[in-house]
Amino acid sequence: MRKTAYRDAMHPLLRRAVLVLRRSIAVCWSLSWWTTAGLRDRRTRPTGMRLLVLGLLVGALVGWSNGKIIHVIQEKELPRPVTPPPAGATWARVMTTGYCPCWRCCGLEANGHTSINRDVSTHPFGLASDPGMMPYHTELQIPGYGQAEVDDTGGRMRQDARKDLFHLDLRFVTHEEAQRWGVRWMWIAVPRDSKAAALAP
Repeated sequence: MRKTAYRDAMHPLLRRAVLVLRRSIAVCWSLSWWTTAGLRDRRTRPTGMRLLVLGLLVGALVGWSNGKIIHVIQEKELPRPVTPPPAGATWARVMTTGYCPCWRCCGLEANGHTSINRDVSTHPFGLASDPGMMPYHTELQIPGYGQAEVDDTGGRMRQDARKDLFHLDLRFVTHEEAQRWGVRWMWIAVPRDSKAAALAP
């Protein structure tokens, strides 16, 4: 008795599932006929083939570009350290960004050398700053990046320095790594006699 009731209850569901399946197949068949109509006619076959190849190429390009999308990290500002800075240094608030030696970051005149003529192939990591704000060859410890030397500069850093903004551009090997760094505000220890140390927090 229970088996018969269960079978009777399932019949409407099965019929509905079969109906949905048939309609889906019919829709797919009509779409496939419409998309391949140009290929079945001998007169329009060359144009249809070109459009088909173009569509496949565009789809492949879009899929590849989506796989290359870079998720830029926008972190909250790191708090000012509660411990005292090293001897001869003070805490300074800095905006950090990332760059790499490619033409997109350094322009068409990029030659693989920093502004003090350091070869980036042998010195892949370093810092770009306004020299008046932070002198060349200054060693700085950047949270999440490590210890690096100021060996480069850039127009954006110099413009920000004129606005009394301490800006460091961190050098990475690849463009993807630089973009992934995003914009991060933090506090770092800087020499007490640097202009960056004199900026109001």
